[in-house]
Amino acid sequence: MTKTLDRYLYTVQILKGQYHCVRAIDLVHYLGFSKPTVSSAIRQMREQNLIEVEPDGNLLFTPEGEKRVHSLSRRICFFQQKLTEAGVDPETALKDAVSFSWEMSEASFNAFQGMLSP
Repeated sequence: MTKTLDRYLYTVQILKGQYHCVRAIDLVHYLGFSKPTVSSAIRQMREQNLIEVEPDGNLLFTPEGEKRVHSLSRRICFFQQKLTEAGVDPETALKDAVSFSWEMSEASFNAFQGMLSP
């Protein structure tokens, strides 16, 4: 799994929270990427069994995709909360939390979480 695909998965989740259906063109507009770039990422996510594309173009998470995006969201929420508690403004905390979540391995995250959680 690459950081790039994580970004796409997380973006699909964000857009699903705002809209009923999410299509490739929604990712193009939200991320500001070209259609070929988004199409390539969608193909990779399909090949890795992270999403399915319905006949109308709606993107759906597979069980594996749901698992991955849930893990990403959990990590982002954890870091955002800890940074906000440390006095970082919420907008910066979210931006940094997203960055940390994509960069840090699962093993490092688990160790870090264990160290910072009561």
